[in-house]
Amino acid sequence: MKKGSIYRFIAFALMFTLCFSQLGLLKTQAAGNPPANEKTLSIGKAAKGTFTEPEQTHWYKINPSKQEVAKFSHYRIKLQSDDEVNITIYSSLEDAKNNVAFDRYMGYSYKDEPAQLDFPIAWTGPYYVKVEYYGDEDIIIEDDTEEDGKKPSEPQPELKTEVPYTISYEGASLPPSQMMEEECPAELSTSQKENGKGILKDLRTIRDAVLSKTASGKDLSSLYYKAAPFISSKMIIDKSMREQVYKDLVQLKGLFTDVAKNGASSTYMITSADQKAINDLYSIAYKSVPTALKKDLEKVAAQTKLKDVTDLNVSSVLVRAKLVSANSVSTKAETRYIVKLKDGANAKSFKTKAQSKSASIESINPLKQSAASFDNMFVIQLDDSNGKSFSTSSAQGKMTAKQIQALPETEFIEPVQEYHALSMDSQYPYQWSLNNTGKNDGTQHADIQYESLEKLLNGQKLKDTVIAVADTGVDSSLADLKGVVDTKTGYNYVDRSSNATDDNGHGTHVAGIIAASANNNYSMAGINSHAKILPVKILDASGSGDTEQIAYGIKYAVDHGAKVINLSLGGSYSRVLEYSLKYAYDHNVTVVAASGNDGMEELSYPASSAYAISVGASNRLDIVSDYSNYGKGLDITAPGSDIPSLVPDGNVTYLSGTSMATPHVAAVAGLLLSQNPGLKPKDVEKRLTDTAKDIKFDEKDAPVYDDEESPAEPPAPGYDYVSGWGRLNAYSAVSAQQLQAQVNTFVSTQKTVTGKAQSGSTVKVMNGSKTLGTAKADAKNTFSMNIPAQKADTVLQVVVTNGKASTSIRAVVQKAPAKPALKAVTNKDEYVTGTSKANFTVNVKNSAKKVIASAKADAKGAFKVKIPKQKENTVLYITATNSQKQESEEVKVTVRDVIAPNAPKVNPVSDADTAIKGTTEANASVVAKVNNKEIGKAKANAKGQYSIAIKNKKQVQQSA
Repeated sequence: MKKGSIYRFIAFALMFTLCFSQLGLLKTQAAGNPPANEKTLSIGKAAKGTFTEPEQTHWYKINPSKQEVAKFSHYRIKLQSDDEVNITIYSSLEDAKNNVAFDRYMGYSYKDEPAQLDFPIAWTGPYYVKVEYYGDEDIIIEDDTEEDGKKPSEPQPELKTEVPYTISYEGASLPPSQMMEEECPAELSTSQKENGKGILKDLRTIRDAVLSKTASGKDLSSLYYKAAPFISSKMIIDKSMREQVYKDLVQLKGLFTDVAKNGASSTYMITSADQKAINDLYSIAYKSVPTALKKDLEKVAAQTKLKDVTDLNVSSVLVRAKLVSANSVSTKAETRYIVKLKDGANAKSFKTKAQSKSASIESINPLKQSAASFDNMFVIQLDDSNGKSFSTSSAQGKMTAKQIQALPETEFIEPVQEYHALSMDSQYPYQWSLNNTGKNDGTQHADIQYESLEKLLNGQKLKDTVIAVADTGVDSSLADLKGVVDTKTGYNYVDRSSNATDDNGHGTHVAGIIAASANNNYSMAGINSHAKILPVKILDASGSGDTEQIAYGIKYAVDHGAKVINLSLGGSYSRVLEYSLKYAYDHNVTVVAASGNDGMEELSYPASSAYAISVGASNRLDIVSDYSNYGKGLDITAPGSDIPSLVPDGNVTYLSGTSMATPHVAAVAGLLLSQNPGLKPKDVEKRLTDTAKDIKFDEKDAPVYDDEESPAEPPAPGYDYVSGWGRLNAYSAVSAQQLQAQVNTFVSTQKTVTGKAQSGSTVKVMNGSKTLGTAKADAKNTFSMNIPAQKADTVLQVVVTNGKASTSIRAVVQKAPAKPALKAVTNKDEYVTGTSKANFTVNVKNSAKKVIASAKADAKGAFKVKIPKQKENTVLYITATNSQKQESEEVKVTVRDVIAPNAPKVNPVSDADTAIKGTTEANASVVAKVNNKEIGKAKANAKGQYSIAIKNKKQVQQSA
């Protein structure tokens, strides 16, 4: 095989590794020289070394002391030399032996440009430092035969006999960082170009999601970092080289975009123009490196057996070059459906019918992987081979779905969808979400009250609770996560292996927020020191995962002991995921999910599921972050903006998003379950939301747009569509659980507040800053206090305190039960009748409001209360009481007089009288008539006495 052909392949491979700078998180691994004869460095003392020939390696070791761990967050390691010398720092002996290092801890020095690397003190150590020399970069060895057939000249190298250098390190205390982007040759040429940002993003995705999965890809990564200093130094001083690299990268932009989107399944066809760009880029790289690295390039090339890549699709090239595994191809989400069969359906019959209906179906297999499986669910793989390109969005794919849905065995069919991570100690002072002092533009106490929580839990022996981080994986090698992560039980549904190590950083950041070891002087403090992290990798290196992986992951977590599942991800609704979420809920596993980062009035899924606690994000000002999705169904908010936490390269790094808010809630949910493992998901949610801090912000000047729709109904008292039930207060939630604090529902007609709390607790009911009443919990752990009657929908706070524990529980005054509807009550009646709510107890009270009779309404609400006969004009009060003994407002009834009175007694009347007097029933009306013509009337008094005035004596005589 000609060298030219080999070089073209290497150019192709190198183009996927010309820019390895994705967030500084990638670990590169390849064969290398293990540590030997390493020298121990001392802080503040420089060590000198000398290389006497190319391809030499020197090793050094750093032993972090307890004092240094407590005092510094980083070691600042510096390498100085006049020649190009490489440096790599390893976090452990094992990584050094296996040549596994993060790209941000690889550097190089050359004349007047020392290498300076800030290495976090995030591992227990010792740390190993490798210094390498590959020779003079000015050596040029051309291809044996150029395209014009002429033999090129071959300048001979002028080797240096000695290359001296100096290496040293100091301690440094650095704040959390933003995600760092390393410098690489591609970036040098594109940093200010229009297309550069998109190209670099695609290249990083390809590196993390495609090349990092195989040994060949890792070898290329390692080779690139060896070559980087030589390529960079050339590009810095050669403008024409920079322009040429940019031109070639733009030509390959379509290729990069397709591979970044489709990964190993890319069907992009490589054109002759692409081939030329690949050749150009390889030539630039090859001419820039010294002899030793040229040999490495040639060695890799000799293993590929490729002559040309023109007119080949990318996936076939990647497989043949062993840059991806063959089984990673053709597993795109858009080529698969998930089908749920009806209970009792015959699976064999379904498969036969389905495959006979559509020629686009390649296979039908059970939805089962490793230890996770779903009954009566199957995955349909569409045939996307041979250029057919059947997908769920194609006309043929939609027709297939319609045909499958029509089968009598089918309950539902849906396409497989993609979901994405939602992220936009020495470092404890920067953890504002735990302790907000009000500095750095923050609001004092706008945090989860972590320090009070720590004092409360100090010395308590709680059971550990397993919290599953279903994400991009978790890096357990960090000192703060050692012993916290259950690596033996973890699982990887991306690579289908037991290795759930993080290759993105998102999952480690989430796990650090939940459970990073506190008070050990390393890095940071996690919220829950009683958590065990179960890593379940369902998202790949780019932060994406599909329906199957996530459904598997949820079920796996449930089946392997998780009591809480953190889902810092989101996408569209899926019945398959809803099924798995219900599975978790039915097994008493609490699921916590991120609301989304679109700033929209719509929750992302699975946060919108009834089986999950949905979490929005707040900032250090204690208001909801602009990006946080909101709307009906949002349960709670938690700090999510600029949250520092660990990433796999050992740094504590700021990230923002509802992804960061969610683990705050998951951590506290875990603490509640450590206090009481018997809590159900609804109990955990209620405890969290009842104790949340109200951060509702009433906007007065917010613009209103014509197309904006108002909510269909006003929010419940105490609830806000933007912030849910409020911002998480960890201390209050855990205190409430410890005190077993519970407030019984009370209504606007009640003047007594009752509930439960630990014996001896002080209980106070507040309306804003006004105290309405106080009480002490008795020996039976109950309390009762009188307060003024409150209007319905008033939001009160019930503050319960005992020792170090103190909680504030939101209590809303409920509307009293509906008043009963009554029929008139007369002095003939022996029953009070009417309608009320079904099964309510109806009470009849006398004028002193003492109950004189009661009865229960039937299932239709009709009631009939037997009472003693009442005198006319007697006042009665009727109420209805529910099963919680909450009473309605009173209905006042005056007994009607329907019984005719006896004839009145009339005193003798003389012609001298001017009135007719006598006695009759009390309050009766008396009428005097002459010849049936009324001559006067009067009303008897309470004693029955009456007096009817007579106008003239003639009338008196006639009436006498």
